[in-house]
Amino acid sequence: MSEDAGRVPAEPPDLRVGHEERAAAMRALDTHFEAGRLDVTEYGERSGVAGTATHRHELEELFTDLPAPHPEFSPAAGPPAVPEKAPDRHPLGHRHTAMALLPLLAVIGIVLLVVVGGQPAGLAFFPIVFLLAGRFGPRRF
Repeated sequence: MSEDAGRVPAEPPDLRVGHEERAAAMRALDTHFEAGRLDVTEYGERSGVAGTATHRHELEELFTDLPAPHPEFSPAAGPPAVPEKAPDRHPLGHRHTAMALLPLLAVIGIVLLVVVGGQPAGLAFFPIVFLLAGRFGPRRF
């Protein structure tokens, strides 16, 4: 059996980092600054690099001349989990669409009543149409 069989391959140096890794580097730099290993200028420069780092090697380079503590990086995770599709809020979508058409049908009926039937009293039904539109119209959740 070869020596390499039990070894885990090293992670690529260009592995991207996130907020947690940058925060861990900042905490380690704070410890070194408090211990007097970094002066104000050098602490500011390294903190700036840590705050804007996008790759792991950028953070690792900040600690090459410093003793422990160094930031501990979590092992590279697999791809993020894909969330399941949310269930349809309106399983009977066609029924919801039909209810949204009800106010339109009421307006057409009132217009026909007033224009064709010569009944001006039909205008009194317009407030009812607006109430129906509010009740059965589209929802904003």
